[in-house]
Amino acid sequence: MEKWFALVEGQVRGPFLKDDLESQLKGWPGALIWGRGMSEWLSAERWHESLLELNKQNSLHNQKLERQWRLLIDGQELKPMSHDEMIRLLRNKTDLTHVRIWTEGYSDWKDIYQIHKIMDELGVSRRTHPRVPVMGSMNCDGPNGQFTGRLLSISEGGLGATEGPQAKIGDKLKVVIKSPNLNSYIHATVEVVYVGPNGYFGMKFMGLQTESRSLIIEYIRKFSENSQPGVR
Repeated sequence: MEKWFALVEGQVRGPFLKDDLESQLKGWPGALIWGRGMSEWLSAERWHESLLELNKQNSLHNQKLERQWRLLIDGQELKPMSHDEMIRLLRNKTDLTHVRIWTEGYSDWKDIYQIHKIMDELGVSRRTHPRVPVMGSMNCDGPNGQFTGRLLSISEGGLGATEGPQAKIGDKLKVVIKSPNLNSYIHATVEVVYVGPNGYFGMKFMGLQTESRSLIIEYIRKFSENSQPGVR
C-alpha cells in the first residue's frame, strides 16, 4: 500500500495513506508531497495529477502483462521473457539493487524500485536500509566536474538526489551533505548506482565515518518516531 510524506513549514510529516493525507491537506495550504519513486516534492495539485497518470499507467500495465520484458542485471542484459518468467527469476534474487527493467512503452531502463506494481508482486516493501525523505543540498566533486544536487532521500546505505545531469552510473563522487534535518555537515564518498529522468540519481555510500553514520541513523529513528500512528 502506497505511503506518502508531506513537507509542512519546513518539517517532514508522515507516512500517510492516501485518504489520510487527503484529509490532512485541507489544513495544510502550500504543503509539498513526496512518495517512493518520485524525483521531486510536488504541490497538492500536481500530486493529484500524478495519481491520475499513475492509475492510467497501472491500467495499461495490467492490460499488457503478456508483453516481453528485458532485465539488465549487473550490466548484463538477459534474453526477453514473459512477465511471469521475470517475476520467478527476481524472486530468487536476494539483492535487487543493480536490477534494471525495460519493456514496451518505457523510454529508458527503470530501477526496480520505481515500478511499484512489480515491487508489490515480489513482496518488496523497502530497501536493505530504510530510506526516508530529507531536505537539503549536496556539493559533489566527481570525474565530470563539480555540481550541487538537491537532496530527496537518505538512508544508512545511500542517498537520492536530483539536479545532477552530470552524474553517470559508476561515478565516484566526494560529497558534502547539508541539511536542516541533520545536526552537522556530512562528508562522504559515494558511487552513483542509478540515473533516472529529470536529473535524478541514486547513490550508495562507499566511505562514511562512524559519526556521520550515527547522525543519519539518529535522523531516521526520530523520523520514524514522529510518523503518524496507525500507518503501516
